[in-house]
Amino acid sequence: MTPKLMAFDLDGTLVFDGRIEQESIDAIHEWQAAGNLAVCATGKSIAATKHSLEGTGLSFDYYVLYTGGAVTDSEFTVLMSHTLPNETVREIVGTLTHQDGIAVYGTTLDAPDDVQFPSTTGEKASSILAYFRPMEPSEIPEHEFVGIPLWIEGAETTLERTRAWIEEHFSNQVDCHRNQDFLDIVPPDCTKGTGLMWLDDAHLGDRYETYSIGDSWNDLAMHAWAKHSASFDYSPQVVKDATDVVVDTTAEYIRTVLDRND
Repeated sequence: MTPKLMAFDLDGTLVFDGRIEQESIDAIHEWQAAGNLAVCATGKSIAATKHSLEGTGLSFDYYVLYTGGAVTDSEFTVLMSHTLPNETVREIVGTLTHQDGIAVYGTTLDAPDDVQFPSTTGEKASSILAYFRPMEPSEIPEHEFVGIPLWIEGAETTLERTRAWIEEHFSNQVDCHRNQDFLDIVPPDCTKGTGLMWLDDAHLGDRYETYSIGDSWNDLAMHAWAKHSASFDYSPQVVKDATDVVVDTTAEYIRTVLDRND
């Protein structure tokens, strides 16, 4: 029987209100106990992913992080990574911290926590990136940045205007992916799909039957990579249209695949 690999998004797929349901944890353990690989594919950083999994007893076999900007093993040892030029980070931070309604974060390979750059338009923060330390723009040259997450809550016009500015000013320098109320700025040609492709082809030897489950726009490349894919009733229509099935829960999908292959 061909071994299987399932790629899991975190926020909106496994993590809800800051926690992972025990049913999902048990189902992933069942998936791994059956000899399959579980891969976490998320826009989160190493630090944020560790915080999300803390106390759950859940450990993935591999991690595709920063929306494909880095791949690690089960111990978070970096196997592959891409970074943004510091000058690009400085320009983006210098502009967007002056915009109303935007919280500007940074994710690095070398810092123990994510960072948030001080806004000139008032304090704002997302519970999805709950663990961070303040960073002044003057500190940017001291670090390697894999991503710049932008939190833009409930303001579709601000989100689209910001994405248009990024695409106009940094064409071919960065990729910009949407995830509900976030825009994730990452190095060019970085998606969950490219990260998973690297892991599957270059590291694992392309010997697994591939599955994916994720709820949002930044999961589209992951779903395109996978042979089998699932989204949710609450996913945007374009995401539902891109997947093979629409399910109620992650645990339901895992157990359906396991039962199909008993």
